[in-house]
Amino acid sequence: MTPPSHRADPQVWRVGTLAYSLRGLLVLSLWLLWGDFAFAFFENIFGRFIPLYLKDLHASNTLIGIMSGSFAGLVNILFLPNISQWSDHYRSPLGRRIPFLYIFTPLTVFSLIAIGFAPEIATALHTHLLSHLAPSLAASTIALALLCLFVISYHFSNMVLVNAYNWLLRDVVPQELMARFLSWFRLVDTASACLFLWYVFPQIVTHRKEIFLGIGLFYLVAFLLMCLNVKEGAHPPPPPVEKRPGVLKSFALYFSECLRLPIYRNFFIVYVLGIMATWCAGPFSTLFTRDTLGLDMDAMGKIFAWGTAAAALVYFPIGWLCDRFTSQRVVMGGMIGIVVAALAGYFLVHTRESVLIYNLLFTLPYIGWTLGIQATTMTLFPEEKFGQFSSGLNVFGCGALIPGNYLIGKLMDLTHNDYRLTFLWCAVLFALALYPMIRVYRDWKSYGGPHHYTAPLPSP
Repeated sequence: MTPPSHRADPQVWRVGTLAYSLRGLLVLSLWLLWGDFAFAFFENIFGRFIPLYLKDLHASNTLIGIMSGSFAGLVNILFLPNISQWSDHYRSPLGRRIPFLYIFTPLTVFSLIAIGFAPEIATALHTHLLSHLAPSLAASTIALALLCLFVISYHFSNMVLVNAYNWLLRDVVPQELMARFLSWFRLVDTASACLFLWYVFPQIVTHRKEIFLGIGLFYLVAFLLMCLNVKEGAHPPPPPVEKRPGVLKSFALYFSECLRLPIYRNFFIVYVLGIMATWCAGPFSTLFTRDTLGLDMDAMGKIFAWGTAAAALVYFPIGWLCDRFTSQRVVMGGMIGIVVAALAGYFLVHTRESVLIYNLLFTLPYIGWTLGIQATTMTLFPEEKFGQFSSGLNVFGCGALIPGNYLIGKLMDLTHNDYRLTFLWCAVLFALALYPMIRVYRDWKSYGGPHHYTAPLPSP
């Protein structure tokens, strides 16, 4: 990153007080993509391991749903509103986002490693302490209790980490290149997930300790290196301290501002329904592949890897479509495709070959949804309150995980592990989300559309 007056490059990209030559933009891209690669590899462990491990501990589907996502929703609702506003107002020599990454990266890594070693910690506690104080307690019960504690710790620290990284992208990446940047990030996510699914996932149960410790330490070093080499620009001074509301009033003001305008309110509804459809169904989709179709860990890893690799072929076309035809239209097209694909999956997926074909075909609409919704987020919300409104997606989306994970887990228990119903769950929720997305599109056009959009600010 260098001032344009010091460079001979004819083109300069700007975001806030930052100016990038072509070389500076490439350096920024490499460091952000490196951090994203490590981050995607790291997050795959938790999402893939928890449902399988809890099922092997004879946990109910309801508990699996709660631990996979409901805890995340709870900590997002309780803490993210004030943390996001704190980050928007925070000023330091390192910026307003990177200090949060420095603090919460080690905490997140520690929590995940503790999850990986929970059985050993439980056994040590049972042998040396609790066997004397509470001899009726089994080691597996202690392990479940410790997992709950470590999972809550992981969700809290990872919540701050995920959001601060997303806010950092908005602050350092030029807007005119955002969709293409996001395409690159998704491509790196895909490569990271493929490597994990192909080589690590089949061994995640048998080599649990080595995998959790090794990947945790790799992520810690890689992400901190990214923080060291990505620089933030200057920001206007925050509001005077005496004008800031108290914690409770700030909490109320946060929700009031996020939901006041219909364009943002409907967008939050769309996101909530999409998160409930995909995230809540995710753990039970894994169990459907293993317990309903009877596939072993190696076959599952290969199938998931092929489906993830297929995404690499569509990220750039989808990113181009977002820039060419607007991300809002891509989102609506992806939602319709997901409904059709999920209904087809419910009736047609019965074998290893059919689940592979389904994963490959599902990729196109799903990438349209995920990449389109992220690109829309970067342009829809006002720059002055981007941290607040962007965090609102996680607050409301993760808040929906609390009832969503409980309900789908209860549904699986009541239907005696009929994991095939996850397809219908996904189709119904995305169908419901279409109407509010159409409303978002209409309001977006009324505020200026693709060439003259001005993000409205909620009135005081």
